[in-house]
Amino acid sequence: MSGRLPEFIDPREWARTGRQQTGSLSLARLPRLGACLENPTGTATVMLAGDVLPGGGPALTGQASCTVTVRCQRCLEPFELTLRASVRLGVVRSEEAGQRLPDDVAPLICAEGQEVAVADVIEDELLLALPDYPYHADGQCQAADVPAAPTAKRQPFAALRALKSK
Repeated sequence: MSGRLPEFIDPREWARTGRQQTGSLSLARLPRLGACLENPTGTATVMLAGDVLPGGGPALTGQASCTVTVRCQRCLEPFELTLRASVRLGVVRSEEAGQRLPDDVAPLICAEGQEVAVADVIEDELLLALPDYPYHADGQCQAADVPAAPTAKRQPFAALRALKSK
């Protein structure tokens, strides 16, 4: 199903029914992500689906992607960065239950019948996809003192080996 994303969903109901929704989400509705960006305009493309984990527990799966403008931490100039986030959340009632989830599944703590805000779920995943220190790809940065590619591996004990061979 494609169209407008709902504002709130019951993740357990989505898992039971296998519901799937594709749509877009304005970056202006994601204030925590917006605080990390140069200009919080644009949209995120989102696909979200209810699913069942191998053990039978409810889950939300999907993906989100967007192109954002961030400031390079090398040259301090803005540049565009594409964020791609994979959503794989096990719906649990407590932190203890979340610890029993497989390693590749993050917990989404939610009481029975409780709804969650889709924007919050997607914002969390996009924040995790955002690098701590974004910077241009090698060779594209305007910073003069940044090497384009790493040089040969530094060997700090090479001088000692030279002394030992004498």
